[in-house]
Amino acid sequence: MSIQKDNDMNVSRESGGGMRNLGMLITILLVSLAVFCYGYLAQRISTGNITAWKSVALALIPIGATVVSLPLWTRRNLWWPWVRLQLEHHTDNVDSIKTSQLGWWIVLAAGVSLYLELMMIRIQAECSPVFAYYKNVSLLSCFLGLGIGYTKGSRRPLATPFVMPGLALQIVLLYLIRSRGALMFYLRNPISERVALGLLSPDTLGHVLTVYGFITFFFILNSLCFVPVGHLVSRLMARQDKLVSYGWNLAGSLLGIAFFYLLSALWAPASIWIALAAIAVLVFLRKHTNTLLPSVFAALIALAVVPFSFHPNRINVYSPYQLITMEFAPARNIGSISANIKSSNIPYQSLWSYQAAELDAEIMAMMAQYELPYLIKPMPDSVLIVGSGAGNDVAAAVRNQAGEIDAVEIDPAILRYGKLFHPDRPYQSSNVNAVVNDARAYIRHTDKTYDLIVYGLLDSHNLLSAKSGVRLDSYVYTVEAFREARARLRDGGVIAMTFSGGWVRPELRLISKLHLMLREAFDGQSAAVYAGRDSVGLFIGTDFELPSDQLPVEFTDITDKIASGEFQADKGTDDWPFFYMPVRKYPISYVSLILVLLAISLLFVRQLVSESSSNFSVPCFLLGAGFMLVETKAITELALVYGSTWVVVGVVIAAILCMAFTANLLVIKKGVPHPAISYGLLLLTIIVGLNMSSTSLSGVTLWWSRVIMTAVLTLPLFFSGFAFSAELRQSVSVGVALSSNLLGAMVGGFLEYNSMYFGYRSLYYIALALYAIAFIVVSVRSKTTRLAAG
Repeated sequence: MSIQKDNDMNVSRESGGGMRNLGMLITILLVSLAVFCYGYLAQRISTGNITAWKSVALALIPIGATVVSLPLWTRRNLWWPWVRLQLEHHTDNVDSIKTSQLGWWIVLAAGVSLYLELMMIRIQAECSPVFAYYKNVSLLSCFLGLGIGYTKGSRRPLATPFVMPGLALQIVLLYLIRSRGALMFYLRNPISERVALGLLSPDTLGHVLTVYGFITFFFILNSLCFVPVGHLVSRLMARQDKLVSYGWNLAGSLLGIAFFYLLSALWAPASIWIALAAIAVLVFLRKHTNTLLPSVFAALIALAVVPFSFHPNRINVYSPYQLITMEFAPARNIGSISANIKSSNIPYQSLWSYQAAELDAEIMAMMAQYELPYLIKPMPDSVLIVGSGAGNDVAAAVRNQAGEIDAVEIDPAILRYGKLFHPDRPYQSSNVNAVVNDARAYIRHTDKTYDLIVYGLLDSHNLLSAKSGVRLDSYVYTVEAFREARARLRDGGVIAMTFSGGWVRPELRLISKLHLMLREAFDGQSAAVYAGRDSVGLFIGTDFELPSDQLPVEFTDITDKIASGEFQADKGTDDWPFFYMPVRKYPISYVSLILVLLAISLLFVRQLVSESSSNFSVPCFLLGAGFMLVETKAITELALVYGSTWVVVGVVIAAILCMAFTANLLVIKKGVPHPAISYGLLLLTIIVGLNMSSTSLSGVTLWWSRVIMTAVLTLPLFFSGFAFSAELRQSVSVGVALSSNLLGAMVGGFLEYNSMYFGYRSLYYIALALYAIAFIVVSVRSKTTRLAAG
């Protein structure tokens, strides 16, 4: 054991670039913090909306953080030898795990890594909508940290004791920032290419610096937190056969995902997530008090901050999708609004009391938008409301004597809030059938028809992209989706959608976009458009006349204005489902941020990874990038087939891991297939997938159509597993293969943003190119090896 330890120490000294370069990474972290603070300060000063003491506080934050972190900038201090000694003791404890038990410890470590990954993705998205807009940033920062950690393999020492303090610091900062309403306002729409319904776009330097500094700071901090996790997993795996270790790793990953999704199903709060994560990490630190106590202390701080409410009139619930906040109205609003709902810190819906609003003419004028569909289609026999939310639209249907009412809402927490707190009690009506489901999936698979289909008011689908893991906001508003809705209309039926947020030019560009999609779905028929003081409504149907003369005075017919083409827009499709982008344009806002994060990632790799070529596998890197793209395409398409519910997404991800596990097991049992076979089948299945989409089988509702689509979309991932397991067997170490694969997946995640211009179909073309290059690299290497041997 001592000989092995000496060898490990020599390796550590020879590689020596990791810990000595930590100061550089901390410097970049502090610079990003300064950019965030000073950008926000400049933005607030430019609007004249900040006090002197807040200005001083913002200016001093980066300086204070720099002073506090000074001991970390150098190893020439009193505390580093002591810390190094504790880390060495921890490493010895991990190395003392019996070989017979090693597989289960790999399962635990890999499960913890996936669990922490999912936990931080949700916490970041729920604390700030920035992480929902840049939906890959949280995941890719985890990939970067884990990938770098895997490269360390058997090097010493393990830094697992830093995991909980780092995560706790990040969680506390996020929850404190979440409480600052003014700051959240500047982070609500960071994308200049997207229309966000009247929200402020990043059109000043201060606003841009605020957004970029915020994202960069947490990208770096989160990556640093996951480096020790990856190192722990790879050190354990290095003691076993590579393919066997990889099998245990996949099994642990599957259990980690299953456990977190189980907590989501139980609506467990973030404090439970953090407590269980801390317990799992502490298992690895249990034998040494000096490494255990700091992690316990850090976890307790996080657990003290997360449940704390800065507003006594608010309660929080963690649904399977998002953080839902119920804000009960102050006394002066009781009678018109009973409560407000926030979704991931974004205003979502107000619960209006119609009976009380009758006493206030101004409020009645605002609520006229709820009544408009029933002026167009009076007393319908059957109504479908998609995105029914907490019940405002349902209450309007009940008031207007609709017959059978089906109300579809994807988030069970919002539905429960509506049942408990809506003042008009609409969900308690005997003719209301509440359905928890994805709206698109319900419309596609139901066999019922309706006189009226109502798409919930915009306060019921404001910023749906903030729903972590749910792509609902786009796929409800595509040409294909409206065709499916048309098929559910009876003769004379009407589709109605009303958007609040003000009658201003950006919103009218979205209205024009919807108008184009409805016209195509209804074979050239023009939708009627009415603009009110606070809303715009669109109506289209089969064989009916729109009674413009019966509209309330608050609404004006602007159909000709919208149909004239004055407001430029491109229609959304299932391949390009980006509703909040009025026109198809390359997302410069995303690309510029990606370039910044790529530069930081390269610096990370340079500072923390040895420059030896043996620490990198080109085929594994390319396989990781291609896998990320194909997986994204598969999840989006299968979500259209089965619905975009959290259950579907979780099952799809679990199925992908199961396929990778099966492919690895077959390689262990049957040997490595020839690269031409693995890559040939991989490329062939991708080409088949290019010629089939979920819409090509949308008219077939039989179970076998779904089985065919599932097989077509997931087979590339199965054969990709074969190719990766073959590379793993030939790699220098399991850590090198997995780190290269994860870093490739990170690059693949960045490449995914190309779909915002080229569409999701383009991801297959990019994946084809990556896999083809990987096959060429493998073939050339095999030929070179044979020539050298001969």
